[in-house]
Amino acid sequence: MKKRRKPNFLAILLFLCILVGIFIGVSYLYSKEQKRKILANIEKEIVEINNYYLYGTHFNVEGKIKQISTNSIKDVKFTLVDISENEKEYEAIYEIDGNELAVKTSKLINEGLYLEDIKSGEYFLFLKIKYSNDEIKYYSMKNNTNYEDLEYYTITKNKSNKKINIGFDVFKSNDEDMSYIKFSVAKAKLPASVYDISIDPGHGGSDPGAISGKYKEAEIAMKYSAELKQKLEDLGLKVILTRDGTEDTSETSKFGVYSVYDFEGRVNIVGRAKVKYNFSVHVNSFDTNTLSGTEIYAPSNASLKIAQSLADNIVSIAKTTYSTRNTDKVSDGVYVRTFTEAEIIESAESANKKGFEPYNITTSTPYLYMIREVGGKTTGAYIDGRNKGLGTNMFYDSNIGVESYLIELGYIINKTDLNNMLNNQKAYIEAIAKSIQEHICKE
Repeated sequence: MKKRRKPNFLAILLFLCILVGIFIGVSYLYSKEQKRKILANIEKEIVEINNYYLYGTHFNVEGKIKQISTNSIKDVKFTLVDISENEKEYEAIYEIDGNELAVKTSKLINEGLYLEDIKSGEYFLFLKIKYSNDEIKYYSMKNNTNYEDLEYYTITKNKSNKKINIGFDVFKSNDEDMSYIKFSVAKAKLPASVYDISIDPGHGGSDPGAISGKYKEAEIAMKYSAELKQKLEDLGLKVILTRDGTEDTSETSKFGVYSVYDFEGRVNIVGRAKVKYNFSVHVNSFDTNTLSGTEIYAPSNASLKIAQSLADNIVSIAKTTYSTRNTDKVSDGVYVRTFTEAEIIESAESANKKGFEPYNITTSTPYLYMIREVGGKTTGAYIDGRNKGLGTNMFYDSNIGVESYLIELGYIINKTDLNNMLNNQKAYIEAIAKSIQEHICKE
C-alpha cells in the first residue's frame, strides 16, 4: 500500500496568504477606482467648512459655498455616500445671500447626522443641491478650521461598538486635487479608557450641598448615582462616576467646588472618558419651603427631547410632581439656565479685580458648569486657566462635546419631596434609566 502523504500545512498557509493578499489588492483597487468615479462627478465649487463638531451622538458641519447659481435652487441636502454609491440624505439648513449659500446640518447642537446608525464602511459627505430644472449637483467640502480629524466610539449595544473616524482628505488626480470629508466606520473594541455615559453625583468632599436636618445633598446624590450606575451597567452600558463617595469630607478637604477643574476634577474626568452623555444628580433647595418638584436642566440651543423624557418619567414613575418653580422654565419640569446681563457684568468685574481678561460670556452661555464645560466650544466652555484661582478645563476649546443634563430630583426643604426621595429611590432610578434606554440605547 502507498503511504498517504501528509498535508503540507506550510504550503496551505502560503496559499491562503496569497488569496488574502489578492483579495485585499482587488478591494483596494476597486475602492480607489470607485473613489475616482464618485469624485469625478463632483462640482469644482467647494463648500468651505468654518465649523464642525461632535456633540453627544451627533455630528454637525457649518460652511459656505460661493459663486454658484442660487436663484434656481429648489432643495438642499447633505448626503452620505458609500463606496458603492448608495446614499443617505440629511436635512440641510441654508440661507442664500447673492451668489453665496450658507449651509449647516442643524440649528440644534444635538441633532444633525446621527452617528449610531451608520453601518460599517467607507463614506463621503457631500452637499446635494437640486435645481428648479431637476438637475442635481454634488459639492465637496474643504476644512477652513484649525480642528483635526475626529474619533468617535458608538454607544455599547449587545456588548459591541463601532469606531468612526471623521476627517478631511484630498484625492490626488491628474486634473485637480479634490478635498472631501471622509467617514470610516468599523466594528471595534471599546478602549479601557472610553465610556458610554458619566454620572456626576453633585457636590461631595468639603461641599455637602443643600442640607435639611441630618440629610445632605451630597450623600443623597451619591446613593442615587451609585444605584443608577449599576442599573445602566445591567443594561450593558459602560459607566463612569465623577466621584465615588470616599472623598475627604473635612472642612480642609481639597475636594469640592474648587477642585472641579483640577486634572482629576469632575469636568476633566468626563472629558477624558470620551463619554457621549453626562447626567449630574442633585437635590434642590430654596430660602423657603414654597417650592417642590423635579427639575431637569438642559443645554441651550439643543433639542429638549431627552430632558422632557426625564421629567415626564420621573413624575410618572416616582409619583412626584413637576417643579413649581417658574424661573428659567421652558416646559413642564424642563429648564434652561443661561447667564443674565447682570451676571455677565459681575463676572467681568470679578475678572478685572483679579487681574485677568474677562471671559467671553453671552446671554446664550449655559450657566451650570457641568452642562457648559463638558460640552466644549459647542456650549461655550471658557475655563481656560486664566483665572489662577481655578484649574483648567482641558477640553474647553474641544470640538467634541458631551451632551449633559442636570437632574434636580426634588427639594430637600420640602417634606413631601424629601420623604419621596428617601423612600422611593428605586422608582426614581427606574424613571431615569427608562429615558436613557428609550433615547440613548435605541437600536
